[in-house]
Amino acid sequence: MLNAGRTRKRVVLMQPYLLPYLGYYQLLGAAELFVSYDTAQFIKNGWIERNRYLLDGEPRWFNVALEKSSHTLPILHKRISKGFDVRDLINKLAHAYRKAPNASFVLSWLQPLLEEPAASIAELNIRVLKASCALIGVTTPIITASELENEAGLSGQARVLALMKAVGASHYLNPSAGAFLYDAGAFSAAGMQLQLLQARLPSYRQGSQDFKPGLSILDALMFNPAHTVGEWARQGVITDA
Repeated sequence: MLNAGRTRKRVVLMQPYLLPYLGYYQLLGAAELFVSYDTAQFIKNGWIERNRYLLDGEPRWFNVALEKSSHTLPILHKRISKGFDVRDLINKLAHAYRKAPNASFVLSWLQPLLEEPAASIAELNIRVLKASCALIGVTTPIITASELENEAGLSGQARVLALMKAVGASHYLNPSAGAFLYDAGAFSAAGMQLQLLQARLPSYRQGSQDFKPGLSILDALMFNPAHTVGEWARQGVITDA
């Protein structure tokens, strides 16, 4: 049971994704604190080093090239390849969004963020996440799990609970698609409420083709004012687990 005298603090814990989709920002928009799970194990071909953009009406992948290393490393130890060509990526996006109204502004904003050296893909993704939140007006504080963790040997739900206790969370907010990962009773026993967020993805004009949802936040920014995207980042639906 939650402590009645405790200050409410809704916290999100998510891996640092590369320019994630709007639903990720809806988690940020609903939280009092966002913890980037940079100590989690890297997942190959996930959302950490790649995402999707729109090319001629169809979703396509873009990515940040990483050095070859063990896939069991934590995300904060996955290094960016020296061969990663930022200009090539920018040119690819410029071609794909050549007719988008905000393309010049978005690419001019993005390029220096990608060009600044980063020790890992986690550092790069967190930098871009903070910058994109500032751009759309989401002010939720963002910290990293590596600033907090000192619990050796914990994994899964136990590790999440330890992190939530470390930041004084009263509510843990997770995407509804990941509800199967957690036991609400375990959170209650630890003095927390498990909550789930269902993303709401408004449609918008992407040119003349049918709307394709779930693309990188870049797509939304290419076609809409930043303040509008920020308003959408506060439209997720929260339920108690």
